[in-house]
Amino acid sequence: PLRESWAVWRLPEAVRHARRFTRRTLRTWGVPDDDIDGVLLIVSELVTNALVHTDGKVRLDLTLIGGRLRVAVADASPRTPVKPTSIGWEATGGRGILLVEAMSATWGTLPVSGGKQVWSEIPVGGG
Repeated sequence: PLRESWAVWRLPEAVRHARRFTRRTLRTWGVPDDDIDGVLLIVSELVTNALVHTDGKVRLDLTLIGGRLRVAVADASPRTPVKPTSIGWEATGGRGILLVEAMSATWGTLPVSGGKQVWSEIPVGGG
């Protein structure tokens, strides 16, 4: 497996930096450009959720094993994200986890020391 991690700093440009880190890593690993945009959307949503809804450290982990990419964001809150049952057209939030679900082959959460990890798996490279 190929693995890379990045500590997300709580800055206004944090999501942009997370996307840049992800793009560079995936290109280094030879992931086709056609697969990268969807991954970047997932990274944006997971990192944004962690920064908006939690305090403390946030870490982005990327793992590539046999054509499956796992994007995982760990934060210091034990509270798992809630998938909304309905969202009005005028709502300004609440769609992030629905986007992650739509773009992922599978996704979920798991407890980690001091918080949780929200992860998504995406087939890449025709895998």
